[in-house]
Amino acid sequence: MKFDIRDQFYIDDQPVKLISGALHYFRTTPGKWRQALHNLRAMGGNTVETYIPWNLHEPEQGQFNFSWIADLPAFIQMAADEGLYVILRPGPYICAEWEYGGYPYWLLNTTKRVRSQDPQYMQAVTDYFNVLLPKIAPYQYTQGGPVLMLQVENEYGSYGNDKRYLQDHIDLIRRNGIDIPLFTADGAWQPMIADGNAIDQGVTETLTFGSDAAGSFAELDDYMADHHPGWEYPLMCMEFWDSWFNNWGKPPVRRSAEETASEVGQVLDRGSINLYMFHGGTNFGFMNGANYSEKDGYHPQVTAYDYDGPLTEDANPNKKFAALREVIEEKGLAGELPAPIVTQPAAYPTVPLRDKVSLFNTLPTLAPDPVVSDQPLTMEELHQAYGYVLYESVAPIRQAEESRLTIQDSTDRLQLFLNHTWQATRGFSLQAFSTKITVPTADMHVQVLSENQGRINYGPEMISPLQRRGIRGGIRQDSAYIAHWRHYSLPLQTPAGVDFNQDWAPHQPAFYWFTLTLDKAPQDTFIDIAKMGKGVIFVNGFNIGRFWEIGPDLTMYVPYDLLKQGQNEIIVFETEGRPISELRFSSRAVKMEGK
Repeated sequence: MKFDIRDQFYIDDQPVKLISGALHYFRTTPGKWRQALHNLRAMGGNTVETYIPWNLHEPEQGQFNFSWIADLPAFIQMAADEGLYVILRPGPYICAEWEYGGYPYWLLNTTKRVRSQDPQYMQAVTDYFNVLLPKIAPYQYTQGGPVLMLQVENEYGSYGNDKRYLQDHIDLIRRNGIDIPLFTADGAWQPMIADGNAIDQGVTETLTFGSDAAGSFAELDDYMADHHPGWEYPLMCMEFWDSWFNNWGKPPVRRSAEETASEVGQVLDRGSINLYMFHGGTNFGFMNGANYSEKDGYHPQVTAYDYDGPLTEDANPNKKFAALREVIEEKGLAGELPAPIVTQPAAYPTVPLRDKVSLFNTLPTLAPDPVVSDQPLTMEELHQAYGYVLYESVAPIRQAEESRLTIQDSTDRLQLFLNHTWQATRGFSLQAFSTKITVPTADMHVQVLSENQGRINYGPEMISPLQRRGIRGGIRQDSAYIAHWRHYSLPLQTPAGVDFNQDWAPHQPAFYWFTLTLDKAPQDTFIDIAKMGKGVIFVNGFNIGRFWEIGPDLTMYVPYDLLKQGQNEIIVFETEGRPISELRFSSRAVKMEGK
């Protein structure tokens, strides 16, 4: 079995046009994989592409995870069972609007500089690839599997120009038994193509763009004519952006089905395509990334990553799906296509509150071993990846009718309390957080709840000190730094440790407990979050992601396989002191503007 890349793609010496769709196994639960994969085939696709996030598979250094949602081999096999080829993009940097671009947090403690030849970084990559790539190797097309080709790094031309760095990755990949063709992907601009390609090492260059196929491919044609005359190469858009991702507080990004289909048709007239995204899915837990620039500031991505792609977040086809299927059929690029799988989410009955407890009252069981230090520590110094850190002064602060409290050098979202009474909230800022306070008695302690809203996933700030979360400096009362702090780590991957036997108090962060009882097999559903403030939700112990009433999403998706027949426990952690008395459900996603 042979997959060749010459003037075009060849499978067993027969030319083929790859019609691929991006579908991230880690952004949808395993129970939904088959529906999404089948629907890619039903649209006319013959290939599925996925990134591979390092932080999912090695969450702590030397501790590897390939189970359930991280079971990449099972996903690859399921794609093969659905008649699809596979393209893999293992990074190790993936961008993908994913937390820290896919890097595990612990690299901030163990390396000097990611995306470089730093020996500590390259050793960490080597250790990871030595585990990951042998799991992929048996699924290569050359071994009878569906995997056609594998990417080297990711859009490196928009970041660096170190060809030795790329060669090191190529050598590492080959040493781990990968013998299928390799490729790079870069923006359709000659400087990016020049800096990011590894053509001299036999690696195929592909492009990323969302419009103007003729002009974009001309950039590659012109580069090849100037630097590799006579070289045979195919044309492929490895990321055709059929829409875009969303940020908090902004209307959802939309792209019409008609425009998308027209632009896709133009790509297919010239070469192959990978739709980014075919199925966007969900940023479960705290895995959303963030973008940052001096001009636009810091903008974390939202939980829903549906991307306005051909499949909705719950893997059902939409108008864009139909328009693209029509284009593929009109161009004679698909045989008889199966009908898509369509599921119907349920609007379950409203459930009342079962119990509630304030964060401060359940700390002894939720974080029973706080770390004490003379100065505040960062999340990384606490060996904590994601979530929240609660800082609390060990001793009372100085009594004063008027005082100023300043938090130095933190870009997290911060909530300030005095003896558990809220004082002020600040979002991302490069400036110190400074506010006037009154300290009426001599027994007042400071509490600061710091939320890691997502590390930057793209651009030059990937290597910035901004990537370190929590409080990087200190906390001052007037001119003096306050010494000695307790650190309560709140990673909140699960709600384990929450004690609902303790008291609830108004205007404080709190946990709310609900029970959803199902008398038959579960269906997908959506939780109404429009009036719930801000926080995260756990369904049967699984963190389905962040919510925030500023939108654009006014519901949160719950895949059916997170539920079960019988009793289901749903716990909401809300940080703004907004009381929650009931949980409502919807049979569809609801976004700002009523869409």
